[in-house]
Amino acid sequence: MSFTSKNLNSVQLEAVKSKNQHILILAGAGSGKTRTLTYRIAYLIHEKNVDPSNILAVTFTNKAAREMKERVEKLAKGNLAKLWIGTFHSMFARLLRMEAKALPYGSDFTIYDSDDQVNAIKKVMSMLNIPQQLHSPKLFQARISQAKNKMISPDKLEVKKDDNFDVLLPDVFRRYNEFLHENNAVDFDDLLLLPMQLFNDHPSILKKYHRKFKYILVDEYQDTNKAQYSLIHQLMSKNSHICVVGDEDQSIYRWRGADINNILNFNKDYPEAKVFRLEENYRSNKYILNGAGALISNNTERLGKDLWTNRKDGDPIILMDAENESDEAKKIVENIHKEMFSKKRSFKDIAILYRTNAQSRALEDELRKNAISYAIVSGVKFYERKEIKDILAYLKVITNPRDSVSLRRIVNFPLRGIGETTVGKIEKFAEALNISLLEGMGKVQEVISISSGMANRVLEFYEMINKYQKSSKKISAAELTSSLTHETGIITHLKNEYDQYESESRIDNVYELFSTIEIFSTEREQEKKDSSLSAFLEDVALLSDIDSMNTTRNSVTMMTLHSSKGLEFPVIFITGMEMGLFPLQRNFADNSELEEERRLLYVGMTRAQENLYLSYARSRRRFNNINYTTPSLFLDEIPSEFTEERLAGSSATGKGKSKRHTRRKKLLEYFHQEDESQEEVTSYAIGSRVYHETFGKGEVIGVEGQGDKMKISIKFEGEVYKKLIAQYANLTPIEISD
Repeated sequence: MSFTSKNLNSVQLEAVKSKNQHILILAGAGSGKTRTLTYRIAYLIHEKNVDPSNILAVTFTNKAAREMKERVEKLAKGNLAKLWIGTFHSMFARLLRMEAKALPYGSDFTIYDSDDQVNAIKKVMSMLNIPQQLHSPKLFQARISQAKNKMISPDKLEVKKDDNFDVLLPDVFRRYNEFLHENNAVDFDDLLLLPMQLFNDHPSILKKYHRKFKYILVDEYQDTNKAQYSLIHQLMSKNSHICVVGDEDQSIYRWRGADINNILNFNKDYPEAKVFRLEENYRSNKYILNGAGALISNNTERLGKDLWTNRKDGDPIILMDAENESDEAKKIVENIHKEMFSKKRSFKDIAILYRTNAQSRALEDELRKNAISYAIVSGVKFYERKEIKDILAYLKVITNPRDSVSLRRIVNFPLRGIGETTVGKIEKFAEALNISLLEGMGKVQEVISISSGMANRVLEFYEMINKYQKSSKKISAAELTSSLTHETGIITHLKNEYDQYESESRIDNVYELFSTIEIFSTEREQEKKDSSLSAFLEDVALLSDIDSMNTTRNSVTMMTLHSSKGLEFPVIFITGMEMGLFPLQRNFADNSELEEERRLLYVGMTRAQENLYLSYARSRRRFNNINYTTPSLFLDEIPSEFTEERLAGSSATGKGKSKRHTRRKKLLEYFHQEDESQEEVTSYAIGSRVYHETFGKGEVIGVEGQGDKMKISIKFEGEVYKKLIAQYANLTPIEISD
């Protein structure tokens, strides 16, 4: 193969061939980062004769990992079965199964999805006598996940003693971890925490992986959280090579623990690191690229890139002004029709993005009225459908007999007359003998309080599960699933439980599952990889929204801006460009939060290849109230030379400043400011006291900049520290009496 400028531009080629031990590739949107990363891997194997087993390449979605692997295979043209390439979670799940003997888990551990986690927490709350009516199991699950992402143990949690939920959280967290261990189960966060624990407890195992992984490559480094960052650093020895690829301007997952400082501080971690900037954009036209670049230049948390393109100018960014959300939806549909007729677009060329899922309702109504096919990413996904989750629960119990969450789901499904009272009696019996719930079912005849008739039903269920556990080592995963589904009567249940249309739809889903397992097994066997039932269940557990997206169907794609990352479309509509919605109300005063909102819009804008529409409504119904809105401050940050206005109630269009002055005036009114040209919102001396309607009373401890760019650091009561943008914070000075 040829590693020349015919395949790569000069900067890409230099990054691919770099001999530096530590490399940071700052890859702007649409600049060919996946191409560069895959060529780097292929170069190491093909030109530097690095054994594929000595390379670890991690990313965030199965889709991205699959694309990388396929490209490397085409480039290197060798046996890459030993190459470790996949998502963080899948790679470290693989490592944990390989090293299970050193862990308090069996290699057949179950990976609990979010529903399983919530069910586990419900059980824990029951054990601790915590009523679900008072405290949400989902909130416990979210807070525990946040703590794990930050590597905070139950004993180290900061607890507000006047908050009953906070007081209960450490006990729920601690008992939840114990419950997972008892059930030979882990959650997503454990897939990153357990390897670190393994390496800390067994230095010889860490040394083994130091010797093994000589080259570590990390995609989307800006999205790593504390646990992922720490794990990568743990794997780095003094002789290891690391190459990270990312774009600080596309860091949009702070809410789930991503830390932008990981990429901003890469040179502090590795002072000798070589930095390459990929700045040539191959995706978007000049108007889109320049408009997005001007927007993101308002951020301060960035290393900086100047994207450019050789593509033709194309069409300006369209700013659409609508009367309300229904009018906004109508205008979007009108422009979809125009795109289709004037530029011969297909539905699949078009995506509609929004800040919150609630915005999709009006859009869906209008698309349906106009017979426009659409698909929502993050709707009810295939593996979350009840009939599929029921079958998967059977398969989980067969592979991991200690999984009581899945066992409770299936013990009386389809109905076999085994009620919760009976299960509770068996559970107490099993706890007394220190055995699993399933083992307790095998000894049900020893439970005196259970009648012989009921015991026989339980025993019949137990023996069926036991039979399939033995069969799992003899027959294929697809054969086992088909046989089990028919024997349990699930197909009959689906026929009898629902009307004809719904039953047929659900049964079709079941047969689709059979096909999926068959395809999975066949592909794994061809790749000489694990094709077992356990491997399939792990693959399902680690799927993301984008992984399950159907790219062949001719439909308009609808999704949140967060879901759009990594995708591209000829035409993009971004809706709801209004203050309080985008940026969200809670995020536009805090500087870091506002910058993340701006990055989110930047990501959405740079998904567009040829045409980009940004729409806002003058009023929007929320919570059954009509709210009059103010256009987003972000619209004001996109220079008028890159945009074209389309006004509500008029067919008129025009470039330049036709609407900009009116929007700016409304924005100033929104923040209770009188004059656009004022030097400062007000003066804030260090030590002065202020009041904020969300954070309460606070003291100014720092001031940066002046005028529109003034930022104020404030220490609020309760040791809450915030850096707020003065013109948006709406602070009230507090007079200090003598």
